[in-house]
Amino acid sequence: LLQVMLVIDAAVSHLENLSCLEEYLCNLGKKHQAVGVKVESFSTVGESLLYMLEKCLGAAFSPDVREAWSKLYGAVVKAMRRGWDTLPEGD
Repeated sequence: LLQVMLVIDAAVSHLENLSCLEEYLCNLGKKHQAVGVKVESFSTVGESLLYMLEKCLGAAFSPDVREAWSKLYGAVVKAMRRGWDTLPEGD
């Protein structure tokens, strides 16, 4: 969970330029693949993140806020999956 929050913190900190995290997130995807994490787990983690935010923010967690967080998490996962799906040359 701590690692997930560190990644989310990095994404929020670089919200205006997520592309600068591309290499980091691709490598993170490769690491997840190497230890046997299933791609489907990303959905479960995303739903858990949204649930936690909803419980912590209460009424402030409006539909617009939920959509913004969903888009941010989706962008992180998309970058991680690019690393997941890319094998180094020679493999």
